[in-house]
Parts: sequence; structure tokens; C-alpha cells
Amino acid sequence: MNGQAEAPLLDDVTALVMAGGLGTRMAGSQPSLPKPLVRVGGHALLDLSLRRLLAAGVRDIRLALRHEAAAIEAHVRALPDVPAGCVRFVVEPQPLGTIGAVSLLADVQRTLLVTNGDLLSGIDLRALGAFHRRRGAALSIATHDEHHRLRLGEVVSGPDDAVIEYVEKPVKSYRISSGTYVMQPEVMALAAPGEWLGFPELARRAIDAGLSVLECFHQEPWLDVNDEDDLQAAEALLANDPAAFGLTHPALRHP
Repeated sequence: MNGQAEAPLLDDVTALVMAGGLGTRMAGSQPSLPKPLVRVGGHALLDLSLRRLLAAGVRDIRLALRHEAAAIEAHVRALPDVPAGCVRFVVEPQPLGTIGAVSLLADVQRTLLVTNGDLLSGIDLRALGAFHRRRGAALSIATHDEHHRLRLGEVVSGPDDAVIEYVEKPVKSYRISSGTYVMQPEVMALAAPGEWLGFPELARRAIDAGLSVLECFHQEPWLDVNDEDDLQAAEALLANDPAAFGLTHPALRHP
């Protein structure tokens, strides 16, 4: 991605922040809070997401809620520096999966930026939006690489059962979705009203429909915060590079 300073503001984009999940894994260490309100460095994860959207110029933000919807809505309404009318709340009547809430946005007929309110993410949203428009994509998926060391040795075999190589506990790299997407209305229309829908299925539908589905690779700090170990890693990430997570932007200040 290009630097954010080089990309235009996203003032003509609607953002959908997914914030209605149960957060089952996080509940073991943070039982009293819905996951989007878990705090990292004194800031709720959801607040950091909203801060980055505001810094990118987004002024039409929809929060998709279900679990603890009233608590999350009350929290957001109490934030002192969110411009009036910027955030609207969409409560799922039943669980709709990781992307089914797009079917509740019938009034949105323009580019939609989807983020997850329980991620710690430094993705340059303006650069992602610029990539999407420059390439004329119907759906752009922010991606990054994850590296995992296997716990056992890997046997690499070839023809006739020949062992070509034996690698002890190798590190494997995988291209991962960063849980942040930009889509056009024709992709949103692939979600049926009220349907439980996971994002992988929506992406497959877009591909099968012949729409342009592209990846936008980034190397920004990113972490899915699911348990106490992740919380500690998130604290370290935030302390190491607060500007990457929008903490230089004045909105959503905390004492």
C-alpha cells in the first residue's frame, strides 16, 4: 500500500464495523466485557477502530451489533469527540455471521469499507481505498503474511516415495485475510436479506459471479486479539508504534 498521506480522504465511503460477535475465546480472560470494549493501552479496541476511520475521513459509520448491543451502543454514544451523526447502529435481529450484516444496509449504494471492531490494526485505510478505486475492483481484501513454526519435522517426498528433504520444525508462511475489505454494491447484493453469511462465502460468490476480487497486501502491524497472551502482545504493539493505530488523531481522546 502507498502511504496514507498520498491517498485521498474516504469522505465518500460508508464504513461497516463488525462488532456483534460473542468473543467466546476472550471471555475466559475478560468475562465482564464484550470483546470490542476490551481495553489495550487504556483504549477499547472499538475506539481504536473508530479513531482510524475518522482519521481516514469516513463520516458515515455503521456499527453492526448483536451480543451486548446495548452496552456497546451506550459506550459509543458516551465518547466525547465523535462528530454528531457519524455513527449509526445496526442491530442484527439474529446472528448473521461475519459479513451477513451487509444485507441490512439497503440504503447504502456506494463503496463500503468493512472493518472488524475487535482487531488491533494499523492498516492504512486511505491507501486501501485508493487501491480499490485505482484497480476498479468490486471487492478488495486486505491481506498480510503470517508465519508459523511447525512443532514436528516435515518430510518432503517426490516420485516413487523418494524422500527429497527432511526439514526439522520449519517455518511456514501463509497469506492471510486481515479482516478488512472494500466492496461495491454489486458485492453487497450477493448477501440475501437475513441470511447467515461468512465472509469466505461472500468472496466465493463474488469470484463465481465473475467480479473483480483483488488482494491488497500490506505489512502494517496487525493482531487478532483473542486471549490474554494476545492482549499482552497487543499492549506491546501499541506501545511500540502508537501512531500506527491512530493515537496521534485527536478524536476519541481518553484521559
